[in-house]
Amino acid sequence: LATIFVHEEIMKNMFIPGQVENWTIIYDLGGMGISEIPMSAIKSSTGRMSANYGGRLFKMFVVNAPSSIYFAWKMVSAFLDPVTVDKIKISKTNTDKAMFENIDPSQVEEKYGGKQPNRKEFL
Repeated sequence: LATIFVHEEIMKNMFIPGQVENWTIIYDLGGMGISEIPMSAIKSSTGRMSANYGGRLFKMFVVNAPSSIYFAWKMVSAFLDPVTVDKIKISKTNTDKAMFENIDPSQVEEKYGGKQPNRKEFL
């Protein structure tokens, strides 16, 4: 529910009225092993986002993915709609150069290859 609250606040206070705006998400798996990835939380969050914000995802970059996720995506993506596959990029490293085709580096933290200082506190 916190995710929905945050997204509603962003849409209410940060989107430009009359403009079509989409999400670009960086999801850091932090090098977790396959057994450490909170799959139920990901499924729940993905389901809520699809139900409430369908059509808003522009790109999702999954970084620091373990090899098992990277290779599983390669197999699964062959069966998905090419439009969906194009939206999701999975990288074994902490960044993906494709990120900066549509995101200004000044909006991305340094740990992901951007110029924004890494956050240590979240208000």
